Amino acid sequence: MINKIIKPLCTAALPIVYMTYKAHHDTLDRRTIVDERLPDEFNGFRILFISDIHRRRIRKSTLIKAHSAIDAVVIGGDLTEKWVPVNRTRQNLKVLKNFDAPIYFVWGNNDYDAGQEKISSLLAEENVSILKEAKTTFSRNNSSLTLIGLDYREDEREGTGFALDDNQEGYIILTAHSPSTFDELPETEQHKIHTFLSSHTHGGQIRIFGYGPYQRGGYQVDQTTHRLVSEGYGYRLLPFRIGTKAECHEITFRNNK
Repeated sequence: MINKIIKPLCTAALPIVYMTYKAHHDTLDRRTIVDERLPDEFNGFRILFISDIHRRRIRKSTLIKAHSAIDAVVIGGDLTEKWVPVNRTRQNLKVLKNFDAPIYFVWGNNDYDAGQEKISSLLAEENVSILKEAKTTFSRNNSSLTLIGLDYREDEREGTGFALDDNQEGYIILTAHSPSTFDELPETEQHKIHTFLSSHTHGGQIRIFGYGPYQRGGYQVDQTTHRLVSEGYGYRLLPFRIGTKAECHEITFRNNK
């Protein structure tokens, strides 16, 4: 009698156990973006890109697999969410600071829900730079690489209010929380962007027979722009994943010259 009860319960629990495992089984995606437009001085420039952390704690055991020579850490939004203890988010930032590289942050929708003033203060205390319709430029000799961050908007059709200089030189990397941010830019602006990094959708998080509410994340070259959509490190609502990856990215830029 007991076996008749236990077996169905175990069978029913297996998918939940598997989805929970997938939600917490990290993947470090090592990727090389080859672009002949990259100045020689930035050949080998390396970014650690992580997004959609939400309630999770970043595992040191995952990041230790990354190359030690990281030039910049980029947080692509949803560093946290409402009700997450500030100390947990602070600890996640301290883990990222182990790379001894500058850290840059763009706002995600859940960061705003957690409290803009509270999160801004935390980022300032931990020396994290907010890129909100703003840019930072790395210079080596007479060459430059510019990282631009755009704000999250519920309605991307509102536009960003940010425009690149017509005579902007060097390599340009754009990051924003939502993949649709790039699509809503004027074509004249899109063509100026060499690489675009985004996240937000979690790849659908739970996909049944390959189907989910959003497209899978991934990498593609769209005309003149390299585009990477991360499936995110954490999860939203339920601590489950199936058919998607809990991931962060080590991106190395090369020009193959």
